[in-house]
Amino acid sequence: MDPSLIWYNLVLGVGVGLLPPVGLAASLARGAVGRAARGLGDLWPRLGLYRGLAPAGRRRGVPRVWLQAVSVGEVMVARAIAEELWRLLPGVQLTVTASTAAGLARARQDLGLRAAVAPFPLEAPWAVAAAAGRIRPHLYASLETELWPNLTAWLHRRGVTCLLLNGRISPRSFPRYRRVRPLVRGVLSRLEVLSMIGPADARRVVALGADPARVRVDGNAKYAGLVERARPQYTRQAAARLALGGAPLVVAGSVRRGEEEPVVEGFVRLRRRHPSAVLALVPRHPERAGGWLAVCSRAGLAAQLWSRLSPQAPRRAGTAVVVVDAMGVLMPLYGLARVAFLGASLVPLGGQNPMEPAAWGVPVCWGRSMEDFADAAAQLLEAGAGEQVSGAGELARFWGRMLADSDEARRRGRAARAVVRGHSGAARAAAELIAAALERKGVIG
Repeated sequence: MDPSLIWYNLVLGVGVGLLPPVGLAASLARGAVGRAARGLGDLWPRLGLYRGLAPAGRRRGVPRVWLQAVSVGEVMVARAIAEELWRLLPGVQLTVTASTAAGLARARQDLGLRAAVAPFPLEAPWAVAAAAGRIRPHLYASLETELWPNLTAWLHRRGVTCLLLNGRISPRSFPRYRRVRPLVRGVLSRLEVLSMIGPADARRVVALGADPARVRVDGNAKYAGLVERARPQYTRQAAARLALGGAPLVVAGSVRRGEEEPVVEGFVRLRRRHPSAVLALVPRHPERAGGWLAVCSRAGLAAQLWSRLSPQAPRRAGTAVVVVDAMGVLMPLYGLARVAFLGASLVPLGGQNPMEPAAWGVPVCWGRSMEDFADAAAQLLEAGAGEQVSGAGELARFWGRMLADSDEARRRGRAARAVVRGHSGAARAAAELIAAALERKGVIG
């Protein structure tokens, strides 16, 4: 066994071994016996004990594929790849796992009718063995930066093909991976193909030890289905809640702590010239919606929570800001927006996905921190579809310019949609890599 894998499992074993007793003791100490029991029940699938998942069949000629996503963003990638894979291989037996509760919920919603969906197991040898033994894949594909030493080692020893699809090594994560390079290099050596999003990702993964002959660049499958999702029918419910009546909507998406002052102050300045404008504030963490309400109140802006609105009780006419305290609302809101801002970018948190508003043809801006979406931001800047801003003043000026100059806003919107359409082949390329690998294994003819 790889020495780095031995040390990895020694460290991991201590942490994983303490999880159930520590979690149970903490719950009991709070008097939450019922929650503790439910918590232990939720733990079984994480141990690879998929009681509700039937063992994979072994019918000849039926390929079994396992896609692993982390959260909602990676599930979007899995869905785009799955749709292309079903077109290529209608009989494929697909299992999708996710690491977070939000990702799991989205996977069940989007893929549960045609694929098996389960929680991703803990990265312990016995847990991955139990999970893989139930799924029995011919091929396993990690999405984005899912590099799991124990799982890939177990699968590789049993002849399962392992791929990295839609691979991304961000500037922020690269130094962390480099610190454990021997362990990462072992994982990379077990991957037959590494399909990376952009040239910079490819360079970084080679620097971490990947064989350059196995590395390729195919674009970002996360953006592949966005234009198809940007359809007016998906905005109707949101439109009924907001009751805009012709008022221009500004969306601040996935905003984070530390961005309150510039975003709210920028909107206050915008309202001086465009007093009918409405702001949809979408915190990255919905539980922080109350804090954003307080900031709006101090700034003299009437605000309501999204959860308090409905088609029967929509936004009040005097409400300037709607603070969204729910998940899964941002994409439809972009479809109603005249202009948008991406959060996690005025603070050093790497930014958010600019292709979501771009898919709707919405002019979009962001702050200086877009490391996690550097490729997308660069493409939109080059096309003249997006803009970088710094602080409340520049944010207000960009918003105001887009509301005042409809010709410029339309031009930027058309350029944005063209950039998104350019990624339409990435999911197809990933599905073709899966099909080619299965053919090499002799699973399909």
